[in-house]
Amino acid sequence: MTLQATVRLPIDDGEHWWGGATVDGLSMPFADGFRTDLRDLGGNQGMPMLLSSKGRYVWSDRPFAIEMTGGELLLSADVAAGVVIEDGHRDLPGVYRHLAATRFRPDGRLPDPALFTSPQYNLWIENLYEPTQEGVLGYAQAVLREGFPPGVLMIDDRWHEEYGQWTFHSGRFPDPAGMVARLHELGFKVMLWIVPYVTPDSRVFRALKAANLLIRDRHGRPAIGEWWNGYGAALDLLEPAALRWLSDELGRLRREIGIDGFKFDGGEAPFYAALGCPDPQAYTIAWNRFGLPYPLNEFRDAWLAAGLPLAQRQRDKHHAWEGRDGLAALVPNALAQSLTGHAYTCPDMIGGGEYQSFTSADFDPELFVRYAQASALFPMMQFSAAPWRLLPAGHLDLCRQAAALHTRFGTEILALAKESAQTGDPIIRPLEFEHPGRGYAGVIDQFMLGPDVLVAPVLTRGATSRDVVLPPGRWRADDGSVHDGDSTVTVGAPLSRLPWFRLDR
Repeated sequence: MTLQATVRLPIDDGEHWWGGATVDGLSMPFADGFRTDLRDLGGNQGMPMLLSSKGRYVWSDRPFAIEMTGGELLLSADVAAGVVIEDGHRDLPGVYRHLAATRFRPDGRLPDPALFTSPQYNLWIENLYEPTQEGVLGYAQAVLREGFPPGVLMIDDRWHEEYGQWTFHSGRFPDPAGMVARLHELGFKVMLWIVPYVTPDSRVFRALKAANLLIRDRHGRPAIGEWWNGYGAALDLLEPAALRWLSDELGRLRREIGIDGFKFDGGEAPFYAALGCPDPQAYTIAWNRFGLPYPLNEFRDAWLAAGLPLAQRQRDKHHAWEGRDGLAALVPNALAQSLTGHAYTCPDMIGGGEYQSFTSADFDPELFVRYAQASALFPMMQFSAAPWRLLPAGHLDLCRQAAALHTRFGTEILALAKESAQTGDPIIRPLEFEHPGRGYAGVIDQFMLGPDVLVAPVLTRGATSRDVVLPPGRWRADDGSVHDGDSTVTVGAPLSRLPWFRLDR
C-alpha cells in the first residue's frame, strides 16, 4: 500500500530491520530507541528503503525519518514521498533480491578491476593539502621498496590550483604528464580527487558565473555556502551544460596527462540544502551519475545509487578503536552498505582518514595492524598513512602480509564483483543473508565474503582470541584447523593472525 506523512508499522515477533544510512551500521538491525532522519543524511551512502528478516520492505522515492519504539517502526515522510510497504518475500535474502530485481537492478558493469585486485594508496594523510610531484613519486617508490604490491594511487586534495580550476599546481607539479608516465611504468593506475565546488571570485568562478553554470540564490546571484574546506560556490549539476564543462575538464586530464580515473568527493545533500536548493538530494544523485562513465572511480556520498558500478568508500574514520567512527564500525558499516545495494564497498583509509585525530600523539601500532587485517578481505582495501613511516618492523611486516592476502584473494574477489554486476548480490554479506532464520541477525563483527569464506577480524584492543560464529557445514580455518559449524568456537588471534575460514564443500 502507499502511505503519506506518518505511519506506524508494527514489528513482528523475531523480526529484524536494516537499511537507510550505511553510517548507522552499528545500530543494525535496529533496536528500540533507534532514530535517524534520511533527509539530513550527509557523509556516506543512503537509500530510502528498509528491509526485514521476515521478507518485508519499506521503500520511498524520497528520504524519510525512522524511529523504532515500543515494538513499532515510526516512519515520517514528506507528503509527496509516497512510502510503500510490501511483504511476502520470505526472508532477508529473499526481500533483498526482490528489491535488487525491481528497484535497483544492476546493469552488468562494475568499477575498474584494479580497485579489487590490489591495495589502493591514497596520498591524503601523507600530503594533506600540499601534495607535490616529488612526494607522489616518493610514496609510490616506497610502496615497492617496502614490499607492497603496486595498485591504484590517488592524488588527493590540492593537487590543483583553485577549486574548480582542474589543472595541476604549476609550482608543486612541474611535469605532471611525466610523473603519471613514471607511475604507470611502476605499475600504478592514477586517480585525481575532485569536488563539484568552485573557489569564489577565481578566474574559473567568473567564467562559470558568466555562463550561468553555478547554483544561484533567490536573487539570481551565485550561491555561496560553507563546506569542510571553507566557502565555495557549486556547479549546477542539474544543468547539462555544467556537466559538459566538467566532463571536458576531466577529458583533458585523461588525454593530456594520462590520468586513469577520479575520486569524486563531496556532493553531500546538506551542502546543497544550505545553498537553498529545494531538492538537495537531486544534486547528490546527479553527482553519482556523473561518475558512471569513469570505471576507475570512488565516492563517499551517495543517494539512490544502489546497483550502480561505483566504488563506495566509508566516511572518514578516526584513529580509534570504538564508536561510530572507530574501527568497531568498519564491519557493521560494510554490512549496511551491502544490504542497501552498495556492493563495491571500500573501507576507510587504514588507520583512519580523519587526519586531525590520526596525527595526534595517541597513534597506536596495534590499531593500525588490526585495521589493515580487517580491510584485507573487503572487496577493496586502501592505505594512506605510510605504514613504513609509522610502524616498527614487526608491525610493518604484518601490514605487508595483509596487503599480500588481499592480492592473493584478488581473483576471487573480482569474480564475486563480476557476479554482483549481473545478479545484484552483495560481495560481502551478513551471516543472516547467507544463512537466514538461524539467529545470526545480531552478528555484526564478522562477515561472509561470498557464500564460502567467513572472515572474523579482531576489532578489540589487546585481544588475542575471539569467538567466531560458524554456520552449518565443515569449516577449514586459515591456520589449517577444521571446525564443525552450527557452533561458536573460540580461536586464538594474536596480532599476527586474521582469522578466516573456508567452507569445505
